[in-house]
Amino acid sequence: MSAETPLIVVKVEDAASVDRELEQASAVLRDKATSSGLLVTRVDFTTYTVALHPDIPFGFTQELDLL
Repeated sequence: MSAETPLIVVKVEDAASVDRELEQASAVLRDKATSSGLLVTRVDFTTYTVALHPDIPFGFTQELDLL
C-alpha cells in the first residue's frame, strides 16, 4: 500500500472489544471512501489494520487473516 492509502491500526485488549473497535475504525474510513472498499487484516491476536483498498469494490469489506 502506498503512503497515501488511509490505514488505521487497531490494538485490542480483549476479545470482547474486537468488533466494537473494528466497527469504529471502519466507520471512519467509510466516510473517506469514494471508490474503494475496505480491507480488514488480522495481523496477530491483538493487532488489526483497516484500510481503503482500490482492488475491493466500493461498499464492500474484505477480511484477511495473517495468522
